[in-house]
Amino acid sequence: MLVLAVATVWIVWGATFLGIRVMVETIPPLLGSGVRFVLGGVLLAALVLRLRGRRAFALGAEEWRGSAAMGLLLVAGGVGLVALAEHRGLPSSLAALIASSEAVMVLLLRIVAGRERVSPATAFGVGVGAVGAVLLLSPGSRPEGVTMLAALLGLAGSITWATGTYVGARIRTAPDLLANVAIQMLAGGVVLLVAGAAAGEHVTVSAVSDRSLVALVGLTIASVAVYAAYAWLLRNASLSLVTTQSYANPVVAVVLGVLVLGETLGTLTAVGMAITLLAVVLVLRADGRPGPGTPVADEPAEGAEGVRRDRRDSPTLEFPRPSAAR
Repeated sequence: MLVLAVATVWIVWGATFLGIRVMVETIPPLLGSGVRFVLGGVLLAALVLRLRGRRAFALGAEEWRGSAAMGLLLVAGGVGLVALAEHRGLPSSLAALIASSEAVMVLLLRIVAGRERVSPATAFGVGVGAVGAVLLLSPGSRPEGVTMLAALLGLAGSITWATGTYVGARIRTAPDLLANVAIQMLAGGVVLLVAGAAAGEHVTVSAVSDRSLVALVGLTIASVAVYAAYAWLLRNASLSLVTTQSYANPVVAVVLGVLVLGETLGTLTAVGMAITLLAVVLVLRADGRPGPGTPVADEPAEGAEGVRRDRRDSPTLEFPRPSAAR
């Protein structure tokens, strides 16, 4: 079970960037993502009802609002913007590398908005992360044909995801991990469907390729599988093992992008990748905290991803999104 859960979180979560890139080839990004998360939310909600009964959704108004708000930030904002970026030509590997800086962004929010003090080692890690982000976004490192707009959409998705992670620690959400994620998926998915319709997106069934359809189905299943595995790890594995997804997901995404889609990494991009991943490692180790979406203490979670004992932390869907699953 341990090997299966870790493999699911490492590989399946990392592969979602590739899945999004294939899905948006012939399926509109907002509508496709909306369908994915609505279906995934329904499946996950059904699983929660089966395992834990209706009491998992017996929530107060504040908890419903909190979980729905997280869905708006993490699913609609974080994942939706990444899907738009990949639809505009951002390679899945570069999208994953940009997303890997989310742990650094969360720390920056804690420093700026929370006015927290950090150690010199943590500040150094943030500085390293800034250098890596500049290299990844610079014109010389982006593959030919990738516009600055596509790169900035990917960055905006990461910022939105990081904001959701930061805010999630300060609002009340559903205390049950899977119920919380199901609500986030459903709320974010509905917003994405509305946004897609408002943007004039439409699906021509005859134009949808088999591989895009398979990617959509795979992403839907991955959303459920990843969080079931992640929930199990939070209760049965050490925090140090759980946080390895922060390092593994981007690497898996880059490898799959190169092998499956033939994406290329320039010298500057490779250097930016190494620097960005180094920054994530430095920040998480120096700060003594887990990455986005992980619990704040090395102890079993009480039914919620990243939940403190006061039930105020909220799960994240994709790291890097790991985000949704993304």
